[in-house]
Amino acid sequence: MSDSLLLQGQDLRKTYVLGKTTVPVLHGASIDVAEGAWVSILGSSGSGKSTLLHLLGGLDRPDENSGQVLYRGQSVWEQSQRAINDYRNNDIGFVFQFYHLLPELTVLENACLPAMIGQVNEDGLERAEVLLKEFGLGHRLHHKPRELSGGERQRTAIARALVNEPSVLLADEPTGNLDEETGSEILGVLKELHQDGLAIVMVTHDPSIASQGTETVHLRRGVIE
Repeated sequence: MSDSLLLQGQDLRKTYVLGKTTVPVLHGASIDVAEGAWVSILGSSGSGKSTLLHLLGGLDRPDENSGQVLYRGQSVWEQSQRAINDYRNNDIGFVFQFYHLLPELTVLENACLPAMIGQVNEDGLERAEVLLKEFGLGHRLHHKPRELSGGERQRTAIARALVNEPSVLLADEPTGNLDEETGSEILGVLKELHQDGLAIVMVTHDPSIASQGTETVHLRRGVIE
């Protein structure tokens, strides 16, 4: 493995079982993500983009005996369950099309959630506040998600993804639920994060959005081309 490779998916296959029907989604997809890269995965709806991202982030396992995910050269799924949980929570940050903010919590509480898993972490609370202020949400810290615009909700979600200082940000259609102007603002936030050295893997169906990254790969028929 090259020293610069941070995250790899090797021959990933994923099949879902729906009742008596099997639905193969990935057919041996492979992808390399270098330190500091921004890889855009471009594909049509239903092509398996989100499934691939979930496998890379440890949210889902590939089919048995069919490929692996390597983080810094180590297989994610050959680790202990505790190590897998640490990988999901600390090494990887997730941003989704739908923000998945908890409606009963404030902006600040939502953003610091990953840092609070298993303990009360004052450093995490402080970092969440710093991130939110950097994203222009200093006046929204104690508001609830329902009081925010779509762009503000997504910036809150990005702050949450970054609170544990991950090495890779996995972004699943991060502008897909936003109007064009607000989507451009969110892409601007991602650009700044990338310029600061964060590796990003972003899936999208929009070529113009994909072009924001340093590298674009195409997912077709369950395979990276």
